[in-house]
Amino acid sequence: MRNKLVLEFWDRSKELNINNKKYKSYVENFFKDKLKQDVGKGDITTNSLISKNKKIKASVIARENGIIAGMEEVLLLLKQFKVKKYKKDGDKIKNNDKILEIYGNARKILNYERTLLNILQRMGGIATLTYETKRLVKNNCFIAGTRKTLFPLFDEKALSVGGALTHRLDLSSAILVKDSHLEILNDNIKKAIILASENKKTKYVEIEVKNGKEALKAADTIYNLKSNKIFAIMFDNMTPTVIKKTVIKINNIKKNNKNKNILFEASGGINQENIKEYSKTGVDIISLGILTHSAKTLNISLEIK
Repeated sequence: MRNKLVLEFWDRSKELNINNKKYKSYVENFFKDKLKQDVGKGDITTNSLISKNKKIKASVIARENGIIAGMEEVLLLLKQFKVKKYKKDGDKIKNNDKILEIYGNARKILNYERTLLNILQRMGGIATLTYETKRLVKNNCFIAGTRKTLFPLFDEKALSVGGALTHRLDLSSAILVKDSHLEILNDNIKKAIILASENKKTKYVEIEVKNGKEALKAADTIYNLKSNKIFAIMFDNMTPTVIKKTVIKINNIKKNNKNKNILFEASGGINQENIKEYSKTGVDIISLGILTHSAKTLNISLEIK
């Protein structure tokens, strides 16, 4: 039951597929813009050297081990070409594995090369780092990315392929009361939670706290609310020891509020070196900005046959 609530609260991966018209439109517009930027007024090198009617076969090859992501997106990019797919999203790839084979006009394929590789390399890098990080926490809790992304929906999709939850896709996905909001409200946590609970546009409300005292105040306010919303508390930049003690205290308060659950998230300063310790604190999910802002691109290349 609790895992079901976690997935409902923090996972929007079902929205990130080509069958979703909104996502498909986002992908198509993204590629249109990137191709326009890359080609500019025309590829003067290719146009000078290659006949406009020349046909070629090109292979996309892995140059290191990892997790492949972005296949659904690049197949949409390459829809005008004849394409043979050897891998799918989430597959493990090894050095020299063939990922795609493309047949078509040489000039057009070379025009698409950089955009194609940029997406597979970035999304594959994020998916690989996510997969490796998820293995560290085992089944102790879920992990998620943050909105610290370069290509928001592509990065969120890559997180999902690697095994993480997406968290919010945009500011309308859920209410997240952060320290900046609280500062404007003179750090009135109770007021912030009450106002958030009155919003009719979402059923998801989360509040960020920076110490145990704030967390207990938030929990007490939530337990005394008559609301059908799902609530979460984010422990921001708090040590594993403090988080663990705070979760125990909140769960003790819950004994008199058995019909209401509060979900727990840890965030801030968490990386592969300390995530194991955080995963044992009793939180439901750990969010890490490093999964998107510090992921190394996966080495993938295009070869002409």
